[in-house]
Amino acid sequence: MMARLLHAFRSALGFSGCLCICATVLAADWPRIAMPPGVSAFAVGEQFTANGLPMRVQGFVARDQSVQALASWFRRSLGQPLVENKLGSKLILGRAEEGYYLSVQLEALEVDGGAASKGLLLVSDLATLNRNRDADASSAQRWLGRWPSGTRLLSRMTSQDQGRASLHVVLSNGHSESLNRDALIAIMKEDGLALVRESGTPTSMALPAALRNARALFFTGQRKQGIATIARDEQGQTTVVLNTTTDLESAPP
Repeated sequence: MMARLLHAFRSALGFSGCLCICATVLAADWPRIAMPPGVSAFAVGEQFTANGLPMRVQGFVARDQSVQALASWFRRSLGQPLVENKLGSKLILGRAEEGYYLSVQLEALEVDGGAASKGLLLVSDLATLNRNRDADASSAQRWLGRWPSGTRLLSRMTSQDQGRASLHVVLSNGHSESLNRDALIAIMKEDGLALVRESGTPTSMALPAALRNARALFFTGQRKQGIATIARDEQGQTTVVLNTTTDLESAPP
């Protein structure tokens, strides 16, 4: 359970920049993780789903408070039994609560030349993950069925925030960039998005070697937008990263 949670957690953090910021992060029907006193809180996303796991995340920065002091506070606040893990420089505390999993990630950082700590509070709905497992697997297979044979779905994340639905997908296969480009354009057309611009990666950008020759494709549609990157690595694998957003508030009934 913990390994799956940490994997989804890392995926969620990677996508958090694509989500809208909102103030109502944790609603009353989800368990709530209390904030330590004297910290500066920030929201990450109202609610999103990573590989079938619904999650809500909130963060904070604590000046002049060490990771050890915050960990002691959360050990008292979260209650027992409590699982503790180290992930690199991060300390993760977690426990199950009535179908949910509550976890806290703590990490030291420097703010304005002084010592500080950063925390992320994650509430994961494991009951919904288990209940919808078959439906999520069928949905993933339907999505893969639209791509060239042998395509693997590495990550699929959805969110609904402030009247906007977002989709983030990462796929990989051994086919050429041109074949994946053609498949992507056809799939976007089926979903009501047309290619409006295509460009290469600027040479001035400091990017990993695998992304230096990436192509970026931009799509638009009625109340929809999309951007995708396609890159082929030295092992002959092509990766497609796709982000789409749909305006739900103005969508027809």
